[in-house]
Amino acid sequence: MAWKLEVWNPEYALPERMAEEGQEGLEVIETHYEGLWQAQRPQPVGPEDWPVLYLVDGRQRIEAQIADGQGRRALLATVVAGAVRRDSGGIRPVGEPKRRHLLLYAHEALEPLPPGLAHYQPVRVPRVDPTSLRSKVTEAMRTLEASLVNELEGGLVILDGQVYPGEASIHEPQRVLGYTKTQAASYLGPEEQALLAQLQPFERTPIFRIPGYALRRPLDVFSWYIRLPLNPSTAFYGGAALLRVETPAPEPYQARQLADLSVSLFGGMASSPARDPRAPQNLVPIGGLEQWLGRYLGNGEVVRRKIYQALFA
Repeated sequence: MAWKLEVWNPEYALPERMAEEGQEGLEVIETHYEGLWQAQRPQPVGPEDWPVLYLVDGRQRIEAQIADGQGRRALLATVVAGAVRRDSGGIRPVGEPKRRHLLLYAHEALEPLPPGLAHYQPVRVPRVDPTSLRSKVTEAMRTLEASLVNELEGGLVILDGQVYPGEASIHEPQRVLGYTKTQAASYLGPEEQALLAQLQPFERTPIFRIPGYALRRPLDVFSWYIRLPLNPSTAFYGGAALLRVETPAPEPYQARQLADLSVSLFGGMASSPARDPRAPQNLVPIGGLEQWLGRYLGNGEVVRRKIYQALFA
């Protein structure tokens, strides 16, 4: 029996309400690594003294919801991941992005897709509710990012987003940073959290350790907050320029060194609200990388039209 397309365009979010995930285990976060809990202002490091940087990001798109002859749902999605290198010669892409086309389904017997959609790889998932499906798409994107991290040799790797291990563990965790643009979750107690509002541009909090199970991932990380420069700043609320950075580096001294260096790196690459609506957290090289990756996703309307044609041929 033939696959059919659901009329709701997934670009406008899936119709069912998505549940919000809670967080557990944050009560065991350790904050004692740098003595007194107070703002840290590291010695500035000029761009001419930065190490070679690789900036890694991924993009995802849910392209269609489909259903088989028995009304069992599946999802078509595409994920891409790529990197740019920043060194004394400037910023440039590293090779070609990695890309996967996914068919997410939960039932046992899978009907074959039409020939025009054969490039979508079947991935069986436990459930097909919207939250689970979106989570699996994001997981596939993070797996691509992690595989790319292990291919980049020399230099410091900066991931847009939290650090997740892929199919293989991270080979050199002491040279990997991840960062979170928006601060929807609180990881610290009220006293420690209060320091965030007091941070000045180019200052950071002391490092703290987050256990993996608190973020539902098999990876412990050291983390810290940075306040980025924001000009003008008077129109924005106090948390507008905060960035949470993390590293899977195993030793506290490694995390402290990375934390100090990260203040100059992220501060120097911060974007401007005059040019980027996600400023200053959306780093300038990441903005360019996102545009480049978008070319490999293709135009969403064109892709959806091809899915129509394949299903109704």
